[in-house]
Amino acid sequence: MRAAGAPRIRPAVAVQTLFVLFGVFIAASFPFLSLFLDGKGLTAGEIGAVIAVMAIARVLLSPLWGHLADTSLGRHRALQIGALGGAIGALALFGAETYPAIVATAFVFAGLSATVAPNVDAIALEFLGDDRMTEYGRIRGWESLAYATTCLLVGVLLQQVGIRWAMPVVAFAALAIFVWAIVAIEPDRPARSIRHGRLGAVGAVFRAAQRFWMFLLALLLVWTGFNAAWNFIGLKIERAGGGALLVGIGTALGGLVEVPVMRLSSRFSKRFGLRAVYVAGCIVYATGFLLWGLVEDPTVLSVLTVFEGAGFALLFTTMVVVIGRMLPSSLYSTGQSLAATMGFGIAPIIGAGLGGLVFDRYGPETLYVGASLLTLAGGAVAWIALSTPALSRPAPDVEPVL
Repeated sequence: MRAAGAPRIRPAVAVQTLFVLFGVFIAASFPFLSLFLDGKGLTAGEIGAVIAVMAIARVLLSPLWGHLADTSLGRHRALQIGALGGAIGALALFGAETYPAIVATAFVFAGLSATVAPNVDAIALEFLGDDRMTEYGRIRGWESLAYATTCLLVGVLLQQVGIRWAMPVVAFAALAIFVWAIVAIEPDRPARSIRHGRLGAVGAVFRAAQRFWMFLLALLLVWTGFNAAWNFIGLKIERAGGGALLVGIGTALGGLVEVPVMRLSSRFSKRFGLRAVYVAGCIVYATGFLLWGLVEDPTVLSVLTVFEGAGFALLFTTMVVVIGRMLPSSLYSTGQSLAATMGFGIAPIIGAGLGGLVFDRYGPETLYVGASLLTLAGGAVAWIALSTPALSRPAPDVEPVL
């Protein structure tokens, strides 16, 4: 709780800083996870299994977190729980030594932190409101800038002190989110429990948006391809002669590309519609994945991660706004949690779990060609799922909020 008489932080600053801190959190964990697990002596197949276990935790807990955030806890409280739990889980993963202990602590880390991203996005959508929702990319760009900067700094740090210290950096970032949520984000606990009927808020989402099922299928295909490609690009760079620094430089470049593309995504959506922008992101991803499979030089591979930044900027910002357009504000956290369950829960189980086996047995070329084809299939499904006037036509211009 904010101390009595303390100056109130402007909502725009509070949300913008929240994205910056979350960018640090993602940068410390996302690009270096496979290298961290490799440093603990795991094979590519075992790394894929750990990532799949983390995805299972998100599948089991993300919908529950979304329901609780929208119906009882509130997004503010759910965010605090996820950030603090993520810090504890990261430190536990840092201390784990045996393979069973690594699997167990990775499950805890993923399950507790699963509520952070959906509630950050839900808080941002609530702040923007219906009229300015397409401006989401402008705010989200701050996360990408923090992500790019942190990737480079963490890459330099880990190159010097060792990859095992990635998890303490993750824990520090999670604690920063926890503290900022306390001092800057206004509490929003629902005044009363809303009766959503069968399956609670989860069931209400599908009743409110009948095309949501098809959009989730598109997300499954796209993010399965992404997880198969992304989770092993670090290993391919390393085995080609690179290291943590080169991985950090590559992910930093991708993050830097995200910043202008995310800020431009608002203009793209206004001019071409959300459906066209989402499918364009799928095409960018598919092209990047194919190139990752064909190129062998580690430096060139590092540079080619810019495709990940550009594709992610188009896909993620559009996905968040699409869900905001499909659903009422009372279901934002649940909708974002279901998308996270599909894209960062079920998809990693398939993409990372099978991707590690394909990488080991058939080589990276086969893996990346398959990832590219899956992403293109997801784009085709999305083109059908989003074929409504509200999602296909250009949006009216509004004054930017930041």
